[in-house]
Amino acid sequence: MTNAPASKKLYVRFSQPEDAANILAYQQFSAHKSVRKREEKLIRQMAEDGAIVLIEDETGNLVASSCMFPYKKKDAAGVEYVAWQEIGTTRITLNGFPGMFDAMVSMQVLRTFLVEPPAERFVAQMHTVPVQKMAEKLGWRRYTAGDDLIEAKFKTVDASDLPAASRDNWFSAGVEVLPVMAKWMVRAVENPMLVNPRTNEQVELSFERSSFFCMFQAEIKDLSTRDLGNCDTPDYGKGVVASRDRWLKKFFR
Repeated sequence: MTNAPASKKLYVRFSQPEDAANILAYQQFSAHKSVRKREEKLIRQMAEDGAIVLIEDETGNLVASSCMFPYKKKDAAGVEYVAWQEIGTTRITLNGFPGMFDAMVSMQVLRTFLVEPPAERFVAQMHTVPVQKMAEKLGWRRYTAGDDLIEAKFKTVDASDLPAASRDNWFSAGVEVLPVMAKWMVRAVENPMLVNPRTNEQVELSFERSSFFCMFQAEIKDLSTRDLGNCDTPDYGKGVVASRDRWLKKFFR
């Protein structure tokens, strides 16, 4: 009988300012035709803000990362506010482990929901069918992006990559997806072992390096029990930031 390969531990956490150089190197190493290159200054800012989720091995080598980009627009009085939060520059180079994308994107959205929720929706461009299928499982649905959102994204794309930028394959998620993603997070904590079905290799996801997750486990578990709407019939008029504020008032008593 052949024994399964020994498992290794992978740590899911959010970026610190000192991670910027490593993130930029990883993005260059893992460049993909369906993933747009962003301005270096912007990536450094997102790293400093803690808006990049990382998965790393025990020695700090990255195997996955994903950024959250806030996009602003002005209200009737000319005041800027965060209208959308876009998940972008998402890469996983340790492939073949179902559940890794789910845990990474779910934690990314849940942190943003609590820290800096968009007034309207979470959004993303997903050009490959496998990624679209994984996202749909988490509650994301196709979305028609307006010109203001598309222009906001194009401003973040590196000039060298702008010709490849597209207006197609937008998806969005609102408050209706939060319980779905929270359930995935609870599941990841209760069953941290991921198995590659082709090789039987195992990896263990750990959240112990994430101060966000350690601090908000109870809130995430509470969200997993809620009913915040139907993913197949999203209410586009139901803003995320307003829903976050109502939820916090009910939760913290």
